[in-house]
Parts: sequence; C-alpha cells; structure tokens
Amino acid sequence: MRNIQFLAALATLTLLVSFQAEAQSYRGRRAGNVSPRGRVADCNLAGTVFMEANKAFNNIDGGRCVMNGARFELTEPSGDMGPYVPLEGMDLRHSSWVAVDFLTPPVLRYTNASQANFSAIHMDGEPVEMVDATGLIATKTKFHGAQMASWYVQGANFSEAEFSSALLTTWTTDDLAYEGIFDPASLDMRALNAQGVRFENCLLEECNFAGANLTDGFFVLTKFNDECILNGVKLNNAMINQTDFLEANLSGASFRDARVDQSTFEECNMTGAEFISAIVRKSSFTGANMRGVSFENALVEAVDFSGTDLSTCNLNNAVMKNLIGTAPEVPKEYEVKAKSIPTIDAETGDTLGVVAAYDIVINELRYNDGYRAKKDQ
Repeated sequence: MRNIQFLAALATLTLLVSFQAEAQSYRGRRAGNVSPRGRVADCNLAGTVFMEANKAFNNIDGGRCVMNGARFELTEPSGDMGPYVPLEGMDLRHSSWVAVDFLTPPVLRYTNASQANFSAIHMDGEPVEMVDATGLIATKTKFHGAQMASWYVQGANFSEAEFSSALLTTWTTDDLAYEGIFDPASLDMRALNAQGVRFENCLLEECNFAGANLTDGFFVLTKFNDECILNGVKLNNAMINQTDFLEANLSGASFRDARVDQSTFEECNMTGAEFISAIVRKSSFTGANMRGVSFENALVEAVDFSGTDLSTCNLNNAVMKNLIGTAPEVPKEYEVKAKSIPTIDAETGDTLGVVAAYDIVINELRYNDGYRAKKDQ
C-alpha cells in the first residue's frame, strides 16, 4: 500500500514539474530569452519613442532586439556633450536598428554590435554625429544608407562590415581630434581594423583612417573626398573598382596584390606607396606625388600618369603598357616607347581610328653602356 502511495505521489510531482517547466518555457517565449544574468536577449521595441533611458530601453542589453523605426527624442544621462543614448559596453549582437532616428547621439564605446543592422540611421534626416565609437565591435554589421558624421573610431573593428549608399563624414582615429572631447584608446589599440570591409556607392569626406587595416577590402563606386588622410593604410589584396581617391594622403599606403580598375588617385600624395604585385588598369594618377612608389612585379595597363614624375619609382619587373596621356619622367634605366592602339567598334569590329599610347620599358642603350647589368623585363 505504501509503495502504491509513493508511486502516486511521484507521478503527481512529475506532472507538476513538467507543467511548471512548460509554463516557464511559454513565459520565456512571450517575454524574451532570459540569460543567466537576468538580461532579456530578445525583445521587440520597434517604433518606440524613447524620452529617457527607462527599463524597456535597458532590455536591449543581451542582443537580438528589434528597434526598427524607434526614435530617441531625449535621453538620460547627460554628459559634457549633452544628452546621449547610453549604449556603452552593451551587447547588441544581431540587434536591428533600421531607420532609427537619434535626436541625441548614441555612445557606442566598447559596444559589441557584431552582425547588427544600423541601416538608414539618422538624426531627424541629418547624419548621426558626435559618436564615441572607440573600441566598437562592428564585425559583419550593416550600415546600408546610413548617414554618419564625426565618429571617433580608435580601436574599432569593422571587419567584413557592409556599407552601401552610406555617407561617412569626418570619421577619425586622430589623437588631436580626440583631445578634450573623448578619451582615446590605449596606445597599442588606436588603429582602425576593417579587414574585408565592403564599400559600395559610398561617400567618405574628410576621414582620417591613418594606419588602418583594410586588407581584403572591397570598394566599388566609392569616393574619398576632401583630402582624406589614409597614410600607412593597408589595402593589400583589396578589390578597388570605379573608386576615386581625390587629393587624399596615401603616403606609405600598401596596395600589395590589390586589383585596381577604372579608379583615380588624382592629386594624391602617393609618396612611398606600394603596388607590389598589384594589377592596375584604366586608372588615373594625374598630378599625384609619386616619389618612391613601388610598382615591383606589378601589371600596369592603360593608366594615365600625366603630370607626374616616376623617376624615383621602383619599376623592377613591372609590366607598364598601353599607358595614356602625357608621359612622365621615368628612371634612368627605363625609357618611354611611343605606340598607337587601334580603337575597334564593339558591334561591327571595324577599326575606328588609333589612340596614342606608350610603354615604359628597359632602356637597352643604358644597359649597353656598362651602367649596370641588364635585368630581365
């Protein structure tokens, strides 16, 4: 009899535990997944108008929350720069902020926004500006159509982030720009890391990305305007197509193994830049400072060097053919060889005329006079 009573009690307890577990699971689906720290990991606050940093707003810490169309009109706390949206150090992974309107700037300092979506963010139709994004983790994050000005991005990581039809104005990693505004990152963590970043149909104005790592980046139909500072950047193995660097400082930049097509570097400071083993086609360096640029092992074709001086450049084993425009000064061991290239009608195949061009080749006479041993071209 006692055994029967014990088994009945055990069955009742099992059913009760099962019911409670199912109820907790249901509540979890309704309210979001609660982490061990008590944070809500999933929430939907789309369209919310925030007047202050209230409890509902704090639910976003934990990632995956949807904020689409939300509006931050006035938020607390306030600091030296006035009121701001306090996102510092939060976990925003996978969260969605599409078309969010910030009337006060967000603080993204050391925030983890990996794989989040900040597409079309703005400030009442104007760029989201004066943002402390120091140490921001924005890997694989989307910024389609976003307008962003005066972002401070020392130590930030935008690897594989996607920018399309976006406007970036006065983004900076410069210490002087930080002075008196935001605390800089540690000395060994100040350069921007954006390996594999994608820029398509974007405009970057007055940006300072000195020393940034943009290796494996993808740039198409993008413009770097108003003397962007890009000295020492790594663009190794980058794909650069129909992109303009206008009057930019690219001194010491590395384009090793990059592919550059139909792009311009007009009036740029290219001093000491490297295009080692790169492919550069149908691009323009008109008026650029080319002192000490290396094209070693590069293929350079249909490029315009008008108004430049290549006499201090390293052309070792480079193939420089079908170049157009006014020929530059070349190193002593090289010469300019003029040629004509026929233009062909793509539809009929008929020859329409010829275009004046030139190659830069080894100067045979220079080697024959005993100046130095001849190298293979």
